[in-house]
Amino acid sequence: MAESALDTRGVLTIDDRVGEKIAVRAALGVDGVVRHQTSLGSLLSGSTPGRALAGGDHPRATVDMSGAAPWVRIAIAVRWPCPLTEVCWQVRFAVARDILRLTGIRPSRVDVTVAAVLSAADLADRTGEQRPGFVELPPASSIPAADDREELA
Repeated sequence: MAESALDTRGVLTIDDRVGEKIAVRAALGVDGVVRHQTSLGSLLSGSTPGRALAGGDHPRATVDMSGAAPWVRIAIAVRWPCPLTEVCWQVRFAVARDILRLTGIRPSRVDVTVAAVLSAADLADRTGEQRPGFVELPPASSIPAADDREELA
């Protein structure tokens, strides 16, 4: 009996890291999701370069591609104010869509965790608008005049 062409084909294995990279990229495409590295994560570096024991980079994904349908866990940082529930739904949809589109395998589950909520001030500090070691002074109009300072004392 001759082997059919289907019996002699190989197997395609997709590494978990591929799914993780797809998930992170998909999450960053959602409005409201931002890249963020917690200071604790940068102080305590993990055993793997780019990963930390506590804190770490966001978004951060863990994907199990070993089964028939991948299972995805992703932790994100969001800009405040934003509709958190809507952002999480959009991340779930984008991650599932991109994994299916790029691997041909539909995830069975996509769990989204909001690990950090960043205000405009937090984001300004990160982008270098404020230099480390400098304190932003209040506008001159909010500083009490000399006469008012004597009354405060």
